Order: sequence, then structure tokens, then C-alpha cells
Amino acid sequence: MTKIILTLFALALIVGQITNATIQCGRATSPSQDCCVGLQSLAKTAAASQPNHKDTCNCIKVAVQTFAMDYSKAKQLPQLCNYPSIIPIEPNLDCSK
Repeated sequence: MTKIILTLFALALIVGQITNATIQCGRATSPSQDCCVGLQSLAKTAAASQPNHKDTCNCIKVAVQTFAMDYSKAKQLPQLCNYPSIIPIEPNLDCSK
């Protein structure tokens, strides 16, 4: 039971990070410092383990379906914010891999 609660708490933190990063990154023509820091943190979280990668991917998938997004700008974020593109931000994200 404790493991389930901790897992749900971790997922809530990841979803919160993704939501915050999406909001911070979607407000300007170029990414803000907060946007880049949030995305760098998400990349670290996703790279830490396969379960983290899958959970982060699923949260990003929900975020891209929920928020309007310019995918051409989203593809530039890894380079602009200097983080590895572990999970692409695209409309038909496949998180099964």
C-alpha cells in the first residue's frame, strides 16, 4: 500500500512538472529560464529509469492532448534549452517503447 501511495505521489509530481513546463514554455516566442529548467528536470526524471520514462511519456501524452501546442516550436526546445530529447513532444506519442 505504501508503494502505491508513493508511486501516485511521484506521478502527481511529474504531472505537475509537465503542466508547469507546458504553461511556462507556451507563453513566449522563445523559452524562458523557467521553461528550460522545467524541461531539463523532466529529461533527468525520464532518463533515471524505464518506469520513470514511461510515466513521464504518458504524462506528456496527456499534456499535448490537453494544451494547444505549436509542434514546430516544441521540436526546437531540446536545442534551445540544452537538454537531451528523450521523449519527443508530438501529437501521436507512442509510450509503449
